[in-house]
Amino acid sequence: MQLLFWPCTIASLILCIIALSIRKSKLLVLSSILIFPMSLYLAATSRFLVWGLIFPLLYLGATKFVTKKMIWVGVLLVIPNFLLVGWLGFVVLNQ
Repeated sequence: MQLLFWPCTIASLILCIIALSIRKSKLLVLSSILIFPMSLYLAATSRFLVWGLIFPLLYLGATKFVTKKMIWVGVLLVIPNFLLVGWLGFVVLNQ
């Protein structure tokens, strides 16, 4: 699980940036699949019980808005994923 956790999470964030910049919704779907191991891990913890499963859904919601040409709403939907990964990385590095 650890082998997939950080590489998939970072690849998900990079794909998200690429997808929003070139306006491709298929890459956001792939990004939601790549962030799924992290969301399963967070759903198993006591702090993020159900909330851990919401993060891939934010990517899928952004996909809907990118297809409707509302890029700024898609950007707003993916910001929590970036904040979560940044916070989680900060907590891991400062243990």
